[in-house]
Amino acid sequence: MTSPEPAHPADGGQEPIFSLPNLLTLVRLPMALAAWALVQWPWALAALMAAAAASDMLDGWFARRMRERRRVKGLPTRGLGEKGGRGAWLDPLCDKTFVVSVLGAVWWLYQPPWYLLALIATREILLGPLVLAWRALPGRRKLDLRAGLLGKLATVCQFAALWAILAGSELQLQLAIAAAVVGALAVADYLRRALRAPAEPEPL
Repeated sequence: MTSPEPAHPADGGQEPIFSLPNLLTLVRLPMALAAWALVQWPWALAALMAAAAASDMLDGWFARRMRERRRVKGLPTRGLGEKGGRGAWLDPLCDKTFVVSVLGAVWWLYQPPWYLLALIATREILLGPLVLAWRALPGRRKLDLRAGLLGKLATVCQFAALWAILAGSELQLQLAIAAAVVGALAVADYLRRALRAPAEPEPL
């Protein structure tokens, strides 16, 4: 019988920062910088967005797979794919950094109407103040920012709307509105999960 691994004080018993799922998440940070170099080539930027979306899907898949393999072996799951794990805050941080960077690069070179970018960025515009306000509340519940189905769909809608701007499509407004609606629903889902979570204990 395999004995459980001891928790390491240095990492709080969580998965290493450079585990495969986290590396797939962290790769979106250099991708965020690459967006500024590739923005003048629409197809190259579209390929970069597709690669970022693929990494966003794969990091969660690998985290869940590794968690189940560890569970079968009787080993600690180390927070892989779970609330409170490193990926729970690292994934949304890298996602938002990439999306905001692409939005900035597209605005800088293509100068689309401001309201299109505002619609596309609805999730980020709503989520930022929500997180700050939530953290200021006494006796608050935990705000779980792991992306669910709506969060993943919101990112896809954002990328589709950005591609429409790059391609000069007549569907720019419609896709931007779709990104705004799905983004707002994703934020509502974050809030719903937070309201259902147990309250955090007050510090002594």
